[in-house]
Amino acid sequence: PASLAVVGGGYIGLELGTAFAKLGATVTVLEAMPRILPLYDAELTRPVLRRLESLGVAVMTGARAKGMAKEGGALLVEAGGGEVRVVAEKVLVTVGRRPATEDWGLDQIDLDMDGRFIRIDDRCRTSMRGIYAIGDVTGEPMLAHRAMAQGEMVAEIVAGNRRNWDRRAVPAVCFTDPEVVSVGLSPEEARKAGSEVKVGQFPFSASGRAMTLQAEDGFVRIVARADNHVVLGIQAVGGGVAELAAAFALSIEMGARLEDVAGTMAAHPTLGEAFQESALKALGHALHV
Repeated sequence: PASLAVVGGGYIGLELGTAFAKLGATVTVLEAMPRILPLYDAELTRPVLRRLESLGVAVMTGARAKGMAKEGGALLVEAGGGEVRVVAEKVLVTVGRRPATEDWGLDQIDLDMDGRFIRIDDRCRTSMRGIYAIGDVTGEPMLAHRAMAQGEMVAEIVAGNRRNWDRRAVPAVCFTDPEVVSVGLSPEEARKAGSEVKVGQFPFSASGRAMTLQAEDGFVRIVARADNHVVLGIQAVGGGVAELAAAFALSIEMGARLEDVAGTMAAHPTLGEAFQESALKALGHALHV
């Protein structure tokens, strides 16, 4: 379409909105929360917002879509205490996902629910013996790789093997431009959980590989306990950082310490060097900043 209004400034809305903007559409993004990508902290989302602005995407925060006008085809939006009209050829609604828990007999079995979702434990067991649940019906994060890992684990359990999964090690990736990756806890989440933390952040503006890719906006950030340096979380925003998600998740899964990450040799020039440098920064002796 020549113009597109995207309802929802989460990862789905921004991934699709960015793609349409690059294809030449005039895009307006409407987000009800005070900022885009509300599941990520503000520091991670600033480079994404800058890129959206450079692409000509109009971002309206604190804006709620109310419906379509009866005449004129405009989208009615509540924003700033009043009502505005957003005119667009097409409207893309990317909010309001519901778990598929109807019309297959859930009402005939007695499962504990967590709101609209099926409650499970760390082995995907429900409240009824012999019944397992995986994927989006079990709640956030609604990610394909999480569902796949859960399914593989349940198959192993049914086959008689002992398995469980650690939700802290599930990587979340936003395929915007730049990309956003988060595994584990953010600095604020770690502090709220009662941990004193060390935080190391390395900018891609100091990365040779990022320079050659003309993707210098962004950083890698690592969060670890202050007492024993166990890594609690890793986040990144930048061009191509989705490819670092596996290394981030492995560090959380294996219980790595800052010294483990800092002592792992990264090939030069690669974006992975920024991961190593972030750990070095947290330890107080980064090489390139």
